Amino acid sequence: MAATYSWLAVEARTGVVIADLPDLSCDKVSTQIGTYTTTTAKLPVGTRRTPENWLRATKPGATFLVVVDDASDLPVWGGLLTKRTRTEGDTIDVSLATAEAYFDRRYVGDEVFGSADPFVGVDQNTIVTTLVAKYAAAGSNGGLPLRLERIGSAGTARTRTYADQSDKTLYSALTELMAVDGGPEWTVGWERTGTIITPVLQVGTRLGRAVTPNLSPNATFEIPGPVSDAEYSEDYSSSGGANDVLATSSASGDERPQSRHVVTRDPERPTFEQRFSPSTSITDVGTLEDHATARAAAVRDGALALSLGSVTKSAPRVGIDWNAGDDIGYVVGGPDRLGRETVPGFPGGLTGVARAVGWELSFESASSPEKITPVLQDPEEA
Repeated sequence: MAATYSWLAVEARTGVVIADLPDLSCDKVSTQIGTYTTTTAKLPVGTRRTPENWLRATKPGATFLVVVDDASDLPVWGGLLTKRTRTEGDTIDVSLATAEAYFDRRYVGDEVFGSADPFVGVDQNTIVTTLVAKYAAAGSNGGLPLRLERIGSAGTARTRTYADQSDKTLYSALTELMAVDGGPEWTVGWERTGTIITPVLQVGTRLGRAVTPNLSPNATFEIPGPVSDAEYSEDYSSSGGANDVLATSSASGDERPQSRHVVTRDPERPTFEQRFSPSTSITDVGTLEDHATARAAAVRDGALALSLGSVTKSAPRVGIDWNAGDDIGYVVGGPDRLGRETVPGFPGGLTGVARAVGWELSFESASSPEKITPVLQDPEEA
């Protein structure tokens, strides 16, 4: 790995650093709000730099491998070691998943938040922190050493009922809640105190920093400039775009709970319908309406994503200058002083501010330098 980042192994249940892994190699790691990501890595063993406790440091289910920014000594990414493969050779292969994946290994029991009639709601952020505290930070064999952090003010009051017999994972419950219109955003970050590195569950109506009106964002990525590659994806396939959305749940007898059709007027496209089930256990039509409204807003123009790969040594630093959730500035192409397009795929250029919903960090290899790539949601032509 390039000198800008290092790998450490930490105990999953305590956060105690148990090994340095200077020879571990990994192509890339990534993160995204409200979901988990995965990657793989390789560790040579039997060398002079192999830690004596390498078996414990790569024990599946018991270890997080954490990426630390050498300049700040701060952790920027962590992956739970989910699989280890050893052969007759001198290298082991490991699979990693971000801490959010642990939520998919825990099940929610009987829980009631608020009541529908009369309506008595519970702050949606409280629902998230309560569930995580009970079903991720604790457990029959312990849990993760999570700190719970609320971002911003109180969230929308909502009602939710969960039943143990529904076999709903914590990940499923949090994903469903985030998907409603105005639902709570959540992600897992990392913090360090000496030799202790632990995960932090962040939840709020909006994560990250919004750009202040009439001011520039903290980080801007430009091509030509530090950005070496740009990709703008506009997806209006069946999974990407629609202008008529309906949310459904499982039928009860001859009746199926469903929302109204949420229609987005589009003078240039014919009707494209999308029907989806945010959860099979939803019986409240109002909750389905919230899901349909949120989905309609997300897919009305299709799935738009702009990724900008930039060499880390000349780019704003993730975890320091910006992070997932922040508003990021972007400048792609535009005419040069002679009026010629600098990036032909973007006539007139693409300039503006969009929200980074995630990022990807690609480590140095023989053919490529270390790169950071913010993933920007719904960038607009300007």
